[in-house]
Amino acid sequence: MLSYRHGFHAGNHADVLKHMTLCVLMRSLTEKDKPATIIDTHSGAGLYDLKAKFATKNSEFLSGIEKIRNNQKLQELVPEFYEVVKKAHKEPFASDSMYPGSPYFEYCLARDCDSLFFNDIHPAEYESLLQIFKRKNHVRVELRPCLESIVALLPPLKKRGIIFIDPPYENEQEYRQSVDAIKKGLGLFKQGIFVLWYPVLARMQDHSKSLVQQVKRLNAPLLQVEMRVGAQGEDYGMCGSGMLIVNYPYKLEEKLEPIVGELYQELCDPQTGGARIEILNEKD
Repeated sequence: MLSYRHGFHAGNHADVLKHMTLCVLMRSLTEKDKPATIIDTHSGAGLYDLKAKFATKNSEFLSGIEKIRNNQKLQELVPEFYEVVKKAHKEPFASDSMYPGSPYFEYCLARDCDSLFFNDIHPAEYESLLQIFKRKNHVRVELRPCLESIVALLPPLKKRGIIFIDPPYENEQEYRQSVDAIKKGLGLFKQGIFVLWYPVLARMQDHSKSLVQQVKRLNAPLLQVEMRVGAQGEDYGMCGSGMLIVNYPYKLEEKLEPIVGELYQELCDPQTGGARIEILNEKD
């Protein structure tokens, strides 16, 4: 327990898909003048040095950010992503090898009127978040688990918002717990946008199809975004990842389609990879 550190995987293909999707979600959320609440239940460290020992152990960033760093089409489709990455390089303690995590994207793309809550259960990740966000008035950082965060923070005072759930999936229980968290969250904040990231693992380890079906059975509007960069192995490895977006914003699928299409071209094996955007439960 608590062995997972996202620094080993920072900037990989899953991060790129996740964070570009998050950028478009934040764009949709902030288009309206009304303030919003953003809750990140598994925030991680916030910033990652791609030259540090965690990142260089497997150099997973070579499968993601390094392949699309200079992609002109993606820079036009999702300029926020590239702007936040550049901003991360300018932090007082950072360098041009830094890659931002989801809370840093959320912070940079939020407004002063929005409230942000970053939570993590790992003490080292929590301390890193404190250092980054300790002087940010509209950000609160806490050391507590996902479901506890949802029960404590919902319903929010600001009645619009995103709850971003990004577990490490160290064990099978985390799949069930993630569904329970969304179910509990919807009971407290029916109109909230709940975003769940998931991995697509080797066949003997993969629970992604079951997870998707469980979230679909919650009978809330649901959009799926998934990308597989290569063939699914039998025993070990992650070939892809996906996002389940409950109460997805209007026309989100249309905004994501060209982005995911370009990511497929740049990151996926054309013979064994694949990408999809599908509405699983329609809006009323």
